[in-house]
Amino acid sequence: MSMSVPTVDAQLFCRANCLIGEGPFWHDRRLYWVDILGSSLHSCDETGSRAAVYFMPSHLGAAAPWNNGFIAATQQGVGTVSAAGDFTLLAESPALGANLRCNDGKLDPAGRFWFGTTDYEFTPGSGALYRVSRDGGVQQIANGLILPNGLAWDEHAERFYFIDTFTHRVDVFDFDMASGDVANRRVAFEVPRVFGLPDGMTRDLFGRLWVAFWGGSRVVAFDPDSGRPVGMVQVPTRLTSSCCLGPDGHSLYITTARNTLSADILREEPLAGSVFRAALPA
Repeated sequence: MSMSVPTVDAQLFCRANCLIGEGPFWHDRRLYWVDILGSSLHSCDETGSRAAVYFMPSHLGAAAPWNNGFIAATQQGVGTVSAAGDFTLLAESPALGANLRCNDGKLDPAGRFWFGTTDYEFTPGSGALYRVSRDGGVQQIANGLILPNGLAWDEHAERFYFIDTFTHRVDVFDFDMASGDVANRRVAFEVPRVFGLPDGMTRDLFGRLWVAFWGGSRVVAFDPDSGRPVGMVQVPTRLTSSCCLGPDGHSLYITTARNTLSADILREEPLAGSVFRAALPA
């Protein structure tokens, strides 16, 4: 679908073969991202080099900086990862069971960790959204979901944006920064189905919401108030999964996947599962 919005092409940043690359974030001048089905946390430096990998005890849905290490939402439960890579389950971690795994997550503006859970078969109503306080307490925020995905907060930390992928929309909650509580969930805007399935999401310095589209080879920027597309990054592989803003505030780093691609498609898209970079269009 052609769009009359500013559009740029993404370029390879770090070659990888992630089954489902997801959840990118910057920490200590390194880019980190997870491979969900690869049960691993990956990182590289600012040039896309000096790659490193932490392996987790089970499928890894999301991670974020936490104390002197990381917090990780795994199929085994949510826990902390030490600088040496040792995983310790949090006492209040929800018991997921064999059919559930974690999917996407990030820190809110106050440093609390949010993550979602989903059924491996994406059974409607099986998913939930959780919040982890700085002291390690875990609270369920929403349930009855399918595939919890993109999370973002507005610049004033008054609104929390959230994607449940198969609804084909972005929802918004009122957000209380002091408590981390949310209320008044409603539809912020619908996304065109022709773009693909809405997946990971981030906000840029202009307040635009960038949504990665699984199956769409693209990341699209939306005005959060009108829902109007206002920019696009084209990615040279179809399973575009998530994105984050770069340290300079003017570039986007994009994760991708390869888990459902056939051998023929992988020959056409040899960079599937890698991380890409694009300068944000004006």
